[in-house]
Amino acid sequence: MASSADCASGYCPRVFLTYEPSLAGNAVLLALFAVLIPVTFALGIKYKSSIFAATVDTGLALEVVGYIGRVLLHSSPNDRSYFILFIIGTVIGPTFICAALFLIMPQIVAVYGEEFRSWRPDWFSYLFYALLTISAALELAGGIVSTIRDDSGDIDTGVRVLVVGLAIQLVALAIFIFHAMLFAIAVRTRHHTLDIKFAGIYNSGSFKIFLLAFSLATLLLVVRTAYRLVVVAEGYDSSIAQSEILLLILDGLMVLLATILLTVFFPGRVLPDSRPQTMTRRVSKTPLRPIRPAPYEQPSVHNSPTYYSSSIRSSRQAHSPKKSQYPIQPAPQRSMVDSDALW
Repeated sequence: MASSADCASGYCPRVFLTYEPSLAGNAVLLALFAVLIPVTFALGIKYKSSIFAATVDTGLALEVVGYIGRVLLHSSPNDRSYFILFIIGTVIGPTFICAALFLIMPQIVAVYGEEFRSWRPDWFSYLFYALLTISAALELAGGIVSTIRDDSGDIDTGVRVLVVGLAIQLVALAIFIFHAMLFAIAVRTRHHTLDIKFAGIYNSGSFKIFLLAFSLATLLLVVRTAYRLVVVAEGYDSSIAQSEILLLILDGLMVLLATILLTVFFPGRVLPDSRPQTMTRRVSKTPLRPIRPAPYEQPSVHNSPTYYSSSIRSSRQAHSPKKSQYPIQPAPQRSMVDSDALW
């Protein structure tokens, strides 16, 4: 808290927290996030899922940084540098966990079949990763400006930028869930033949449990993002922002549980390969066309030593086929439909 002497002298230091953060609660979350980093890294090496593991570990490392700031705030609740560590780490860390979720979805689609998806594969990656990149950039900029400045106008600007970043992340998750629901409905209602090559995967109980864990992790991140959006929009000095219990449960615990689910039910255990480029089965964008036979070419006989025009003429007349009484109807052409164009 600011002293009366400081405020009377014209400088009143900014108050970030009105309470001392719990040392035990924040230290437990810090330790659990730190333990998950080597575990995820080892699983990524074992199951050849380096991109997924690196993305999750980046989010976990940022969470560790954030809760280091929380632990340090226990002794100095209004230290600006510690509060910046807390804000940057706990705000941007879950963004990378969301990116890891988006890495898994194309491989789930590849197991069931591309014909069930409700999006084009060329814009899936561009859309979601562009949204998360913009979200992370705005969260970083808004978090720094809203904490490093003391002017109320600059603080409000930083808070608005941070709110926009969190809102974009929430919109990305909402779009992701919407298309995932459409995909699930298509798998259950459409009469398409599943690829027998992956029958051992989509018929296994472990894969169904993995899908349940994947869905639950997504919902946990949605709850966390919605909560953090409300906290920032209300302001750092609001009652909801100053409630440590809500922060530990609706932010730290939600991210921790989502990451544990992705670690225990690691995608590489049930999916043949966690790299999207090797799993995606591309569908041809151009319709198949029937192969037309080459026109029949009679061999040249002009240079033959036994060639006589009269004999050839008589031979053609003798062996020419008779005209049929019924005209031959041309065979109907089958229209080739591009399955990719239906989407």
